[in-house]
Amino acid sequence: MSTTLRPFGMKPIFHPSGLDRAVPFAGTNSFTTGVTYTAPYSLTAGQSFFQYQPVGITASGQLTIAATAAATSPVYGVFDGVEYTTAEGRRTLGKNASKATLDAATSIVFWIFQDPSLVYEIQAAGSVTSAAIGSQYNFSAGTNQTTADGYVIGVGGAGFSTTALAATAVASGAQGQVRVVGLGREVSFPSGELNNWGDTYTIVQVEIANNTFRAPKVSV
Repeated sequence: MSTTLRPFGMKPIFHPSGLDRAVPFAGTNSFTTGVTYTAPYSLTAGQSFFQYQPVGITASGQLTIAATAAATSPVYGVFDGVEYTTAEGRRTLGKNASKATLDAATSIVFWIFQDPSLVYEIQAAGSVTSAAIGSQYNFSAGTNQTTADGYVIGVGGAGFSTTALAATAVASGAQGQVRVVGLGREVSFPSGELNNWGDTYTIVQVEIANNTFRAPKVSV
């Protein structure tokens, strides 16, 4: 059972069509912009993009970190990587990038899981039962669990999101960021047992409910 909260963002696991789109760059689309502003992204000082992080689009068309709640803005997709040219002229590919790194880069191309039908796994910051299927949730606002949170392994290593699902579903008739569609298949930590409904920090399967590419449908 999942008794320890170790959120890992939104990990793509399958496409309902049966096509394998949840592999690096097989299910991603590139995101680039024009030259009407200085950068194709919008981050504040100290922020970074991390692999499996929910992302959104600003009113100016820039990639940004997704909002916690659906009332703020929809979800464009999930970040999977970025390629760019460094100040030294070296083309670089990474699974994460800080604002400072991107500010010094040029020719930036982001890779995003953005198919509206993709199903993801995410860990909830609380217990979720099978009654949650069809219900909608926002992302957690807890410490080290928000859409902006993540970590980097070592110096220059890969960086991963620590976004978690809020512990409680949105109210009936309200709009959430994601919809629960099933039970996650992850092996739980630290027990090594299968994840189950009702675990302390349940891992669930979700799809984006408040999607940039689809008209929102509120929770029932």
